[in-house]
Amino acid sequence: MVFRSLKTLNPFIPSIRCTRLESKNYIMKFWSHIFNADRFWLRLVGRLLTIATVLFILLAVIGHTVRDRTVELALLMYIPLLPLGLWTIVLDMLQAGRSLPWFRFSLTFIGLGIMIWGGVSMNGMGEAQTHSESNTLVRVLHWNVYWGGGNWKSLSQDIVERHPDIAVLNETPSKFGLNRLLKQLGPTWSLVMYEETRSNPLAVCSSWPLQFERYQNTKNAKAMTVIVTVHGQPLRVLAVDVGRNMSNRLVVLSKQLLPRWRTPMLAGIVQTIEENEAKGQPIDIIAGDFNAISRSMGFDAFAHVGGGYHLASKFSRDWRGTWKSYLPLYDLDHVWVHKRFQGLRGELFTNLRSDHRGQLVDFQLPLKP
Repeated sequence: MVFRSLKTLNPFIPSIRCTRLESKNYIMKFWSHIFNADRFWLRLVGRLLTIATVLFILLAVIGHTVRDRTVELALLMYIPLLPLGLWTIVLDMLQAGRSLPWFRFSLTFIGLGIMIWGGVSMNGMGEAQTHSESNTLVRVLHWNVYWGGGNWKSLSQDIVERHPDIAVLNETPSKFGLNRLLKQLGPTWSLVMYEETRSNPLAVCSSWPLQFERYQNTKNAKAMTVIVTVHGQPLRVLAVDVGRNMSNRLVVLSKQLLPRWRTPMLAGIVQTIEENEAKGQPIDIIAGDFNAISRSMGFDAFAHVGGGYHLASKFSRDWRGTWKSYLPLYDLDHVWVHKRFQGLRGELFTNLRSDHRGQLVDFQLPLKP
């Protein structure tokens, strides 16, 4: 009775209920449309990221296989494999393994392969297993110390604590800073500087008798040979510092974006080794900041020129990257030791006050007859 009277008083009540229901349906359809649109855009972004990732993988494979035959191919060689593989796996996981149409998690397996390739190629294989004699042991330290870094005292302390026989330093601080280092190392230490300027690129220090031999005329690099007499045996050290860019065709871009095309510079170092060998002055140790990764084609000749050299970082159990110190994706600093020496082993260390990691290399001198 009451309901009927209300209906009589307001005949629009049913229509109001219908309007509310329609509004609710409209809102649900609206949010469903928005949700579907979001899913569409997410799928689109995922597809685009997948395409870009696969393209980068192809470019990286080409670069690391063909290597630096040209400046452009050198750029591809500098695509780091380990982070690329990690990103590939994360991207596929975010898409529930359906990034590629072949089979589920196919992109994850590709990413794992890239990571393994990158990890194996950048890890040392361990030290040479030979008997060690203290009276023939030589310890060489190489480090780009970033002009003294943010704290030269900290960097100096790292050098002192490792007790090297020979220290080859790139981007050294002023002579005053180097003299402070020598005082910490001990009274028998001396040094040879490439230039006695504030921006001196090279210095060789040792507690053993040290003799500057000559500056080496090496293309696109600063280099000098120094003779260090350790345990009564003279060792000829070729210290190298390579500047930034070498691309004459892409001068502007090369200073900022492109890696150096190092082949001419490395060919010049090989020529220097051959010339010294022909003079009866063989080089025993090559150390420096080459600004070139060890996969560079120019390093291939180091395995046989002048009797051949071993890359010391491969005889470590460490990650071989040296730059930048907080994320060392590239091995730009190298120590090469002549193959006539035995017991080679290496160790890499980090001090964030420098943008490069350092290396400590041990080997045995041959016994005197």
